[in-house]
Amino acid sequence: MGLTKELKDFFNPLESEEEMPDQEGRFVLTGRQTLGGMMLYTVTDRETGVSYLTKPGSNCPLTPLVDADGKPVVTRF
Repeated sequence: MGLTKELKDFFNPLESEEEMPDQEGRFVLTGRQTLGGMMLYTVTDRETGVSYLTKPGSNCPLTPLVDADGKPVVTRF
């Protein structure tokens, strides 16, 4: 099972933050970072505002980001 073109485009690293296009749909890419040679992405749910951490690949779940009290990190657009 291969990745769709949309997923390949989503997980294709961009040169700079300014190049991240405004995306339509429920989830928006809000950050990216390299950790130990692996690319990590922060995506935010436009409906709930909850931010998640994920990485490229076909079997990579969304992991909610939580604050010090264990509550989800919420970002309002």
